[in-house]
Amino acid sequence: MPKINLHEELSRALRYDERGEITEAVACLDGIVRFLPEGSAYQKFVGQLYQRLGEDEKSLTLIMAALEKTPKDPDLHLCLGYHNVDNSLLEIAAENFNAALRLDPSLKAAQLYLGRTQGFLGDLANAEKSLIKAIALDPDGLEPHIQLAHILLRQNKIDQARQKFSQVKEMAPGNRMAEIGLKRVNALSTSLVKTATNAQADAATVACIKQGTKYGPAYVNRLQSMVRRNSEIDLRFVCFTDDPSGLDDGIEVLSLPDGGLQGWWNKVSLFRDDLADIGEKFLYFDLDVVLTGNIDQMLRYDSDFAIMDNDYVPGFNTSVFLLKTGSRPNVRANFSQAIANEYDGDQDWVAVMAPDAELWPDMWCVPYRLRAAQKPPAITKVVVFSGRPNPEDYPSDWISKSWY
Repeated sequence: MPKINLHEELSRALRYDERGEITEAVACLDGIVRFLPEGSAYQKFVGQLYQRLGEDEKSLTLIMAALEKTPKDPDLHLCLGYHNVDNSLLEIAAENFNAALRLDPSLKAAQLYLGRTQGFLGDLANAEKSLIKAIALDPDGLEPHIQLAHILLRQNKIDQARQKFSQVKEMAPGNRMAEIGLKRVNALSTSLVKTATNAQADAATVACIKQGTKYGPAYVNRLQSMVRRNSEIDLRFVCFTDDPSGLDDGIEVLSLPDGGLQGWWNKVSLFRDDLADIGEKFLYFDLDVVLTGNIDQMLRYDSDFAIMDNDYVPGFNTSVFLLKTGSRPNVRANFSQAIANEYDGDQDWVAVMAPDAELWPDMWCVPYRLRAAQKPPAITKVVVFSGRPNPEDYPSDWISKSWY
């Protein structure tokens, strides 16, 4: 059997991970996993790293093997909880975090993630209690305070949420989550956020963006196919792109606004007040979404700006939004390269510039890992993907029945 320096190879995998070279990091771990010595320490570490890289089954195999050897290791129950959250098994994940806390009541991460998971489950009252306990364990940690503020906001406890976000701002001046949270609190408290009605507006145009080579024409073609299968409206389907080659009939091609901002920032250009040829209102989809239900209610939704909530942190998810053309021009008008350098992504910028957005009804749009890894909720219309896996990886059986 060849000799291998485990420490060196693990360090190499971590460097790949830090650089975002996921395929290389996974290949590095695959090359050493059979050389791991007996005992749970290496299995736990490599299992955690596999989980971070999105390799769920490989991670689970190692974590379960380590648990067989050391069933009273609270960190392993914590790892198992992470795995189950990432695979939409939220009730089981809550049990895992509780198991970790029974073994070690001082385990900060377990208390924090118990509260977060209860929030994901909609058990907001118990989530609030758990996050208060998480703060008691880690009073100087920002994350427990941010998550508690998020839960207070979700319960519409506006004054308490404002106080908690303000505390985060004092603890860490310039903290983006505090900025987003306070903007949203102010919008809610001044009635800027519109209340949903049963009115039916004129149908919106469907729009997407294809820039560069990250997603080929097949993604656009699939999206158009899903849209038309899941709507009874004779709608327009528009693709803003720098390369229309390979696009199917029925897809209207428009040039990228602004000549194409880079990466996720290209969505900011859709907020221009002079966006041409798109119609009065449009429904935007990222290319890597999967439609699982009829979208006519979304196309006719009576709102100037409706967007997907962010389950994980204060703010929005810009994978799916409805916009009255030109109704939030400050999102584009105030954008600059300095903003692109300062902000982590378009989602934070939109949340700061347009905190008065209306949220889509609960569960209409859900993240794949958190809500749909087993199967999407019956009410769900759109499943969104971020990072790994992508729809083309077919990580769940149901995807092949919807993504075509």
